[in-house]
Amino acid sequence: MATTVALPARYGIFERFTFPATDPAELDAMMQLQFEKLLPYPSEETATALQIISQTDSESTVMACAIHVANIEAFCSPLLNEGFPRRLTFRGIHIAALAPAGVVACGIWREETDSVFAIFESSRLSYVENLGPDANLPDELPRTLLRAEAAGLPIHFSSVLSDAGRLDEALTAILQAPVLAIPKHFFPADDAFDITPPQWRKKQAARKSRKKQRQRIAWAGAIYATVLLISLLGVAWENSQLETLCKQAASLQPRVDALIERQTRWKALAPAVDPQQYLVELLFQTYQSLPSPETRITRFDLARDQMVVEGEAPDAQKAIAFSEKLKASPELADFRFEAAPPILQPNEHAQFRIFGKR
Repeated sequence: MATTVALPARYGIFERFTFPATDPAELDAMMQLQFEKLLPYPSEETATALQIISQTDSESTVMACAIHVANIEAFCSPLLNEGFPRRLTFRGIHIAALAPAGVVACGIWREETDSVFAIFESSRLSYVENLGPDANLPDELPRTLLRAEAAGLPIHFSSVLSDAGRLDEALTAILQAPVLAIPKHFFPADDAFDITPPQWRKKQAARKSRKKQRQRIAWAGAIYATVLLISLLGVAWENSQLETLCKQAASLQPRVDALIERQTRWKALAPAVDPQQYLVELLFQTYQSLPSPETRITRFDLARDQMVVEGEAPDAQKAIAFSEKLKASPELADFRFEAAPPILQPNEHAQFRIFGKR
């Protein structure tokens, strides 16, 4: 809930200080020290804020405020159940923004059942006093002005901000300034003054973190569900494709079986019907690969899918050369040849044994 809460003045303790500093961090530290001396409750139960009224090169005059967090939580409990306000301030801060700039003005208005008097310097709240619910304003206002003057504040005003029916002729005569009506509805001042307790900010940050975590979990769940759905659709499509392929394979299986059977029969009949696979032709091509006339074949066996060639060469190099020529022969390309190492004989000849498989 992005809202601004303007508290009644009775919930705050207001003090006007002049500090020998201009740095915001130093001003805040000095304010904390002063309030620790003044407040009737522990500092950890307190929220504070300040607003600079005027400033020179070496010192600052500020309006400082403190609130008791427990009291404010009771006041804001309906809001806290739904969320934390964006900014916590006072109604007097907002009314001060309606005052003319560069001059001193004052205001009298009602908050709940109380009457409130305030002094504004350059559109900044510099003094505020809660006069109570049954204040006799013609008698109380002069005493209030005396207390403000004793505190060093100016009491001659350029104008008076008042809600409807708050000033009669006697009060106007006391203040001796023209009256400006406070609108019933106006936008809060866009001001830096914020007295939101740090505890609230921590709880708000934790709530936002939990909300973001829930959103991330929801997004992750949605993404997971989407991925799962896509995966299931993909699996269903693949199963459909697989079923189609299985049907196609089943319809083609008889043709494949017939083709395999035909190839088997052809391989069985090839030595009888293919001249290139006649025994005489293969033996001739084998002899064509002999590296020299001294290399002789002593055994040639041909089965359906293999041949065995044994023989004797003048030396081991000739035996190896013979096996390499067989491997390189284009006419014998249907065979894959493997040769055992040549066996040397006492007469330095080399026996060879070569296997060829289709």
